[in-house]
Amino acid sequence: MALLDDGMNGAESGGFDERTDSKVGRIHEAMFKAILARELVPGTKLSEDSIGSLFSVSRTIVRAALNRLHTESLVEFKKNRGAFVASVTPEEARQVFDARTVVEREIFSKLARVVTDRQIVDLSAHLKREHEIRRTGDHTAAILLSGDFHLLAAAMAGNEVLAVFLKSLISRTSLILAQHSTGNHDSDCNLDDHGAIIGALKARDPEASGRAIVHHLWHVFAQANIDQDERPRRSLGDILSRYA
Repeated sequence: MALLDDGMNGAESGGFDERTDSKVGRIHEAMFKAILARELVPGTKLSEDSIGSLFSVSRTIVRAALNRLHTESLVEFKKNRGAFVASVTPEEARQVFDARTVVEREIFSKLARVVTDRQIVDLSAHLKREHEIRRTGDHTAAILLSGDFHLLAAAMAGNEVLAVFLKSLISRTSLILAQHSTGNHDSDCNLDDHGAIIGALKARDPEASGRAIVHHLWHVFAQANIDQDERPRRSLGDILSRYA
């Protein structure tokens, strides 16, 4: 299938029109979710032609989406070889989990001081949806929802900078688990842990909330058997077709 021109003559000068930016965003969002869901595993070759054909866009638009993912440390470029889903070394994995521990301890401790009854209800409703999705056996949706629990809490805490940073750390956690975990888990998160976190928030106890999230993150880290071999890979088209 031939790739489209997309009217990108102005792209070389650094400008995207609204229609083009929407196409870039669509590809970025699809690939971001596939990485977050641990379907695009580290080391996967990201063919511009294959992605362009799947989304019916030009290579220029695909390249813009890949560049955006590169700035988020999710894609790496190798000289004369193209783009790949980024790999994470064992030391980088430890650093990511250390950073998440610091950031989320602060987020949840702060949230415990300001959380409203309405927010407790919203977090509890989200946990209920996590249980429902888990029962359906949709592992991809379960992984995405488990990450959303953390992002929802971060937004409630009211520090936008920490919330944006956490989103990046969560996506990098998914890279780590995609590369190193056994793949035998329904999601990144233990739902009993999420329930315990909500309980600490409901008590408006900052110290207990901080301890609960740190305990939870160590459960997540335990899934990352960082010395084991990489997991097998599926075809790029098979993975991205559900997000296209």
